[in-house]
Amino acid sequence: MLIGNPPVELPQPPLASGPLALREWSESDVRSLVEACADPLTSRYTSVPIPYTPEDARRFIAFGHSPTALPLAVVSADDSSQVLGAVGLHAVSLTRRRSEIGYWTAPWARGQGVAQTALELLSSWALEALGLERLDLYAEPENESSQRVAERAGYKRGALVRSGIALRGRRYDVVRYSLLA
Repeated sequence: MLIGNPPVELPQPPLASGPLALREWSESDVRSLVEACADPLTSRYTSVPIPYTPEDARRFIAFGHSPTALPLAVVSADDSSQVLGAVGLHAVSLTRRRSEIGYWTAPWARGQGVAQTALELLSSWALEALGLERLDLYAEPENESSQRVAERAGYKRGALVRSGIALRGRRYDVVRYSLLA
């Protein structure tokens, strides 16, 4: 965090669009987090521990929100206890007006537009309410679903970043996508 970088506050009012809403994670989400993060695709393309335990979920909930990170649960607007996925800002710099953004969809909610809607909601809010000028997201070249979500949400494909991320002791190439204000 840069000196003088103000913390990222939760969106007020909470963000919602159609059947989806974004909210802060809570202790009641532990079971859903464990189920979603045990999914082979979720664990393959994210940095979640393997195996993902209830203790991992509690630690994520307790320490997720910070001055430079804003992880949010994607839930049903009709039933906020129904976790459908996650979306969040990471490496936020309000002074540099940029952030990284990431998302995943629970296996029981895939193919319903959850990731795209959540990405659009948080991206719009970050650019408008936070005054950010650039959002970057990274997808592995094999993760075509994530790349399609990014493109449908208005992100532009950028460079292939060689060894761009490290997951579980191995480096992976990633494709950078950006959305500019």
